Amino acid sequence: MNTKILIIDDEEILRLTLGEGLSDLGYDTETAADGSEGIKKLKQFEPDVVLLDMRLKSESGLEVAKKIKLADEYVEIIIMTAYADISTAIEAIKLGATDYIKKPLDLDEIQVNISRAIANQSMKKKLKLYEEKEQKSENTFISKDPIMEDIKKKMAILAENDSVTALISGETGTGKEVVANYIHKNGARKESMMLSVNCAAIPKQLLESELFGFEKNAFSGANSRKKGLLEMAQGGTLFLDELGEMPMDIQSKILRFLETRKFNRIGGLEEIEVDIRIIAATNKNLEEAIEKKEFRSDLYYRLNVVPIHMPPLRERKVDIIELSKYFLDIYNVKFKKSFKGFTNSAVEGLLAYQWPGNIRELKNIIERIVILNHSDYIDVDQLPSEVRNQKSKESSMELLQENNAFIEAGFSLEEKVANLEKYYISMALEIAKDNFSATSKLLGISRHSLNRRMKKYYEEDNSELKLK
Repeated sequence: MNTKILIIDDEEILRLTLGEGLSDLGYDTETAADGSEGIKKLKQFEPDVVLLDMRLKSESGLEVAKKIKLADEYVEIIIMTAYADISTAIEAIKLGATDYIKKPLDLDEIQVNISRAIANQSMKKKLKLYEEKEQKSENTFISKDPIMEDIKKKMAILAENDSVTALISGETGTGKEVVANYIHKNGARKESMMLSVNCAAIPKQLLESELFGFEKNAFSGANSRKKGLLEMAQGGTLFLDELGEMPMDIQSKILRFLETRKFNRIGGLEEIEVDIRIIAATNKNLEEAIEKKEFRSDLYYRLNVVPIHMPPLRERKVDIIELSKYFLDIYNVKFKKSFKGFTNSAVEGLLAYQWPGNIRELKNIIERIVILNHSDYIDVDQLPSEVRNQKSKESSMELLQENNAFIEAGFSLEEKVANLEKYYISMALEIAKDNFSATSKLLGISRHSLNRRMKKYYEEDNSELKLK
């Protein structure tokens, strides 16, 4: 499809001449004599680029530029101006115009400016798409693995029941915050905020004030009242990440809040009541922490109303591929690349790797590959060394299995070696006609070594051997 150009200028001869010249160069063109006509043509014609005269008889080119941008944020505006109006043209650029050209106009120069404007437009659209995908990724749960079906059902139930607390467990990087975001954004509280706090990243003294706030003069340095996250999240959701690292005394305050929906700021006497939802996440085994007296059992049971355990990525083979494609699409846009997918060898490598950093590690690796490489498909050679090495280990294991060297569970190397030794000793005895010296020579070992092995194997079997 040809690039569409709208020319807005009150000089009829210039409009006709420029329109014909650009049409001869292969552009689709429309013209307008003033701003009002130009805005109408903008909506009907939907141009890619507007060539706008800075000095129109009826109104200022600056005002028209504002209206154009309000009507279509992606359209590119090139200002046509006399030398004396360059400062005004620069003002138009601040409002969103792409560039300016000086009169009298040069068709070759205009064509260069149009090409630059189209490239700029394409980049803006790609960046917008990337931003939308990034924003969507926070609220989208990407999974097609059957192992995740039960989790999806629980997420849907929690989204519908906006007052129920939830506890999400799982290794670091498995997507616990993505689950929390999904529950919040698909529930009744989606129009309100979801605030997050990492309980492991904030010192104990600061964590309490961060959650509950404080009154003026509550402690040294408290020069004014501060609202805590519990108060600021009113109507929305508070996400407590790394809950297992929360100090015991703060745990008791959170428990009281969950039971009463009320709390006091530090140094305050007034009880504050709020309507918020609590979603917590942890990579710790809280049941073990309870046994070690590191976590309150009553808080655990109060939070664990609808538990969600996120399996590690290594157990979600289907999702490894789904998420890889998803991240590839995002970073193709962000870094202006055009990868079409992954080779079979690359897919095998991704599936063989154990992903200790889970989804977060996968996302970082795909981003790094896209930044550093230019090709149609991501191949195994472009994967990081740790992923390639894992694939080599898997290949070695397959080779062993194919050769029946390691097939059954409970494999014992000592037993295999012992059976092999017994086999060769028996063969040598038969060849040497039970002659002890000849047998040891055939086996390439000393008489003492043969004697030791004979006692080990044949005395245990109660065999009667008469060696000469």
